Amino acid sequence: MRKKLAYFFIAITLVVLVIYLFRYRRPLDLENTIPIGVTEVVFLDLRQMEHHVLIDAISNPFKYFGGSGNNEEEERISLNEVIEIPRSLLLFTNTSHFKGGWFSNMIALKDRDKLKRYLFQEGFKALADKNLELFAKGKIIVTISGERALIIYKKGEDIAVHSAIQSILEETDFYKEDMGLFKSIFKSESDITYVNSEEDLVEASFEKGCFEVRGTLRSNLFMEDAYAEHSENSIGFLDVKLNKEHKIFESLISNRTKTKFRAFAKLSMDSIVDRWNGSMVLDLKEVRTEMDTIITYEYDDDFNKIEKKSVQELRVPNGAITLGSDLDLYTYFYAHKTIQIVENDTLFAGIPLYKLYAQKQKNTLLISTKKGDDSDLLKKKSYKLNAYLEINKYLEHPLEFTSIPIKDDYLQLLRDVSVRLTTNDELFIQLRLKEKNRNILGQFIKP
Repeated sequence: MRKKLAYFFIAITLVVLVIYLFRYRRPLDLENTIPIGVTEVVFLDLRQMEHHVLIDAISNPFKYFGGSGNNEEEERISLNEVIEIPRSLLLFTNTSHFKGGWFSNMIALKDRDKLKRYLFQEGFKALADKNLELFAKGKIIVTISGERALIIYKKGEDIAVHSAIQSILEETDFYKEDMGLFKSIFKSESDITYVNSEEDLVEASFEKGCFEVRGTLRSNLFMEDAYAEHSENSIGFLDVKLNKEHKIFESLISNRTKTKFRAFAKLSMDSIVDRWNGSMVLDLKEVRTEMDTIITYEYDDDFNKIEKKSVQELRVPNGAITLGSDLDLYTYFYAHKTIQIVENDTLFAGIPLYKLYAQKQKNTLLISTKKGDDSDLLKKKSYKLNAYLEINKYLEHPLEFTSIPIKDDYLQLLRDVSVRLTTNDELFIQLRLKEKNRNILGQFIKP
């Protein structure tokens, strides 16, 4: 009897092992996925991400099976019912024919008609096109061709991608697995991999308590400068020098943005940008709570004036912003009454929510919440970008205008985030959670 049980146990173990190896250790097959001419590829290892969740579920079963579902909720179609979840997903683009968006490899369907119902359920709308079957929601487009689907993320709302979609559906010339862009993908063991024709490589992984991004990313959006280290007493820090001639920066300074800025600040954004050299240091030490007494007056039936007092809680930042200036930014703001002298105080009136002080320094304009703040931002090392935010401490007293439309459950998981891009174009990003012993992907799926 014991031998039979032992053999049975061994057989079950072997079956489970074979299934595991077949599902999670099969070699990649990327043939006929990326058209020739593509210059940038993002590879998402969906099976490896699923593996993270599986291990998290085995380690924390009550997180996944402890709750009871809502039986009264209307039955909805799930994504798994309509498509064959692929081993991996590829997104690609270039600077010519595919420059209008990021395009996925073709995805096999389980049920074409059910997919349409799923898309309508999720808020997609059918687009009129005599050659293509298209469904759109914002910048996302789904194309159905036969028993396959293609997903597109447009880089702009008004960008046309129909001809690019048609060419992908008719494409016959694809990258081979031994060709340039694929070599780095096959070598990578990360969950997400970005490669381009410039030999940049960025890898991202869902780790225990952390989402980490490492790699090399050459970009002239961020310029080399002497950058400060964030202080241990700061909860938020940003040090950057932007290339104002970069197309991304220019796209942010659109005519619509300029119009809104002028309506709000009564200033010309072009004039400010011309006098700003792209350098900015932001140091947020804390957000403190202050009580403000508001006095109003009402009149009774006999027209007697009655004083009413109410107390309002205000959240006030304690920090400073330093703006680099090739020309005289201080003089421009002063001439347009954005900087004013009031009772021997030099005030910055551009952000009317808070009382801010302005100081003219060598090649910079310092705007701070404290009078005479000589912000100690010693420039010790060289970076193209250096940023940090202690999220959990900031959320204790967040500023009113920075409300984030995301579930509180997810925000409460976060501890901090840091970003660095060195002068050698080495990128390092870490998003850390409070709980260090569970995979970050599992925590976001089942907090």
